[in-house]
Amino acid sequence: MKETGSKEGKRVARTKNNNKSQYFQTIARHFFKWRGAPFFLSSKELDLIVRWGKMGIPLRVVLEGIRRSFENSRSKRGKKGKIFSLLFCNFQVLKAFEQYKERRVGERGMMLGREEKREKAKAEIEKFLGFIPPQVSFLRENYFLAKKKLSRRDLKEEELERLEEEIEEILFKNSPNEEKEKVRSEVKREYEFRNEAEFSSVWKIKLVKLLREKYKIPYISLFYY
Repeated sequence: MKETGSKEGKRVARTKNNNKSQYFQTIARHFFKWRGAPFFLSSKELDLIVRWGKMGIPLRVVLEGIRRSFENSRSKRGKKGKIFSLLFCNFQVLKAFEQYKERRVGERGMMLGREEKREKAKAEIEKFLGFIPPQVSFLRENYFLAKKKLSRRDLKEEELERLEEEIEEILFKNSPNEEKEKVRSEVKREYEFRNEAEFSSVWKIKLVKLLREKYKIPYISLFYY
């Protein structure tokens, strides 16, 4: 009986190790595919993957964050812009994880088609523009632009994602100092960080999320619908 239990324990341990190895290897391959040479990770990059794993970030969410990091970098800096370290992907991976958790909470049991998602997004944006809170009225122009983009037949979802990034950046910069300090304190209490950059990434994500919920600011990307 004891021997059977021991074998089962070893089997479970092997499975966990294999899954962990697959997690590392897939992330590394995906990153190298985007970055190119050199085809190795530094100790800091390996530590980052360990932290993602401990946080319970699913593999597909990490890969999505890496993809967004490179696409955003290219759109902002042109072909010369290049990400050399996996550390630069941390912000987008954490953001993708927050979005993943929000989608899980709001799952409705069936996936909407692309056109249905587009109509849903347009309806949410029109509702927001009709009753936009004065505290975030500076977002009006961006949401009119989003509505216009969603009405186009040649809609490219990458454009919506870039506009989403721009909106969140504006929202962060215009957020009241009181809200900034409140979230800063909460994040410092709830998390442990190895450096200021890591802290700033989580702080920004949490602050923007709080403001979106507080003022019912709809998402633009079809990723959420």
